[in-house]
Amino acid sequence: MRKLGLTLLLVVTGAATALACSTTDDESETSAHDLTDEDLAKAALKIMGAPQIQREPGNQASCSFTGCHSINPITLKGWQDQYKAAMNVLESDRSNEEKINYFRQNPNDERTGFTPERVGILSAGAHLALGATVSQERHPETYKQGKKLAEIFRGKEELYAEFRREMLMPVLAEFPRLSPSEYETVLTWFQKGLPHMGDIIRENRPTKCVDDFEQLKARTSEVKNKTWAAKNFSNRMPMFGCPAPNPENPVSPTNCFAQQRDGKDIFPKAVEQEFSRTWPQAGSNIRILREFSAPNSFWVRTSADGRFVATGGGRSGGAQAIDLQATLDGQSRDIGLQASYDPDFWPDNKAFMFQGGTKFCAQSLLEKPTTELVTFGEPECSSLSAASGLYQTVGQVVGDNSISDRFILYSIWAGDSGQYSASARDTPPRGGEDSAINIYTAVAQGNDVEEGYQIAGDPVKVATPYRGDTMMGRSGQLIGSRWAYGEADGKTAHGYAIEKLERQIVNGHYRFDMTTIGNVCLKGNKANFSFDERFLATHHYNEPEDFGAADDPGYGEKGSSDVFVIDFVTGKKQKVTKMGPGQFALYPHFRSDGWLYFLVVDHNTSKYYAVASDWAVVSAEKSPTP
Repeated sequence: MRKLGLTLLLVVTGAATALACSTTDDESETSAHDLTDEDLAKAALKIMGAPQIQREPGNQASCSFTGCHSINPITLKGWQDQYKAAMNVLESDRSNEEKINYFRQNPNDERTGFTPERVGILSAGAHLALGATVSQERHPETYKQGKKLAEIFRGKEELYAEFRREMLMPVLAEFPRLSPSEYETVLTWFQKGLPHMGDIIRENRPTKCVDDFEQLKARTSEVKNKTWAAKNFSNRMPMFGCPAPNPENPVSPTNCFAQQRDGKDIFPKAVEQEFSRTWPQAGSNIRILREFSAPNSFWVRTSADGRFVATGGGRSGGAQAIDLQATLDGQSRDIGLQASYDPDFWPDNKAFMFQGGTKFCAQSLLEKPTTELVTFGEPECSSLSAASGLYQTVGQVVGDNSISDRFILYSIWAGDSGQYSASARDTPPRGGEDSAINIYTAVAQGNDVEEGYQIAGDPVKVATPYRGDTMMGRSGQLIGSRWAYGEADGKTAHGYAIEKLERQIVNGHYRFDMTTIGNVCLKGNKANFSFDERFLATHHYNEPEDFGAADDPGYGEKGSSDVFVIDFVTGKKQKVTKMGPGQFALYPHFRSDGWLYFLVVDHNTSKYYAVASDWAVVSAEKSPTP
């Protein structure tokens, strides 16, 4: 785990949620405790950038389309619940070590970092601590919070520095940290239970989800020869762990990962291992690709050919990419990357990027056997920092050359750094009325990917009210978002909106028009498209009602999560894993031929695995796209 000195506390590099905020003269602030509840609500919402509150000219507007959160009742209630849980721990009789570990991504694994999802709105003031600007008289609640944190971290200054760095909120540099008076106002409103929130923020949020696959099936057929899956297949892209491609006599991808050494599978079948025997479902095969040598943080993403698996965390650099070719060769190769989290690979298998300065590199850098650490200062790298946001997703024009235009999309999002307990639940989607996506275009600076890309022009903003956690299909012409539903008859609806992006070039710049073409009703978190844009995959934290009476009672004590895949052609919504108690399948992501990679965290052993399922491959072979 990285240890940072106190001088680095304000460097914006940690994994954190983001919050729009304004800058005010702290000395002239009216005390939050002198305000009526209604005025307190208005003041707090104005500080946080709620669109319902009129802002003064020159102040930051809501940052809803630059990678931040929409300020709405779902978001605010979520932060309040997280804050209450954190305060219950802080004020408990647990040991200081137990309190500190509660703030980690995995409280039972000290190798994992701290995450703002553990503390809610507290993260917006964690940077203040007991600094000179925090007054016990003028900021009593902020002071008390700082004192509690200082007490549990006493004698662990470097660890406290790391905590504050990783809790920074907002993380984007263009949105300044809250001042003590601003945070005191926001914190006081949360402590009072968010009075008048519903009076000020009035919404017309949808409350029902109805499945609609008709247009999705038709589109899948329409584009089946125009996707990156078709393009990579026709280009004979070698897929990792598979027989050599041969379009004239193709071999089923179900034959991949069958290599052996000394009579044993290099990539074991889950069904043949005691701890993973129950994992494969619905006639699929699951292969265990490799155990991570260090914990991950946030997403797992794979290269188009499946050779590289990248994630935040790792033992050096802040992020990691494992090279499965080394595993196949009987070795172990972990590449460190000086980035934060949220990797993604472009579908042509020629480039990758990481959040944290929006860092872009040619994939050939990872392929070089001498690469042990990527600093992003290498000749194969360039900066796309003009594309500002968090939780990016990428697409690319399906072109005939290696330098086709690339797209980066940001949206409203809800963080899910991984939950590992019986109380784990899907992160509530937090899209509000003002939700939107922001699409940047990156264009080549030369004749090959090693010469880099640069952002061309301003981003294109497209309104997506009440939708967020948007993921882009690999062609850049399909997006899937989680609906942020309200409640109807005491029940919360769950689902995904699938929309088509029509693009055209006007005056040298892309223009995007969006059309809704389907809905999928299913519980889950962020979802990703397959390369043929037929399947959508997500993970779901299991709830008590997800288990029958015959299931192991250990689920109620330890919890679990599973991967689900939706097939647009058949309309099937399939649970493709059955993890054991205390086992969590997370962050599914397709490679080009349809194999689905995901992370498994075995909370029972504190082990982390890169795993792959062929369910989508088998399904497409049984019911080919018409």
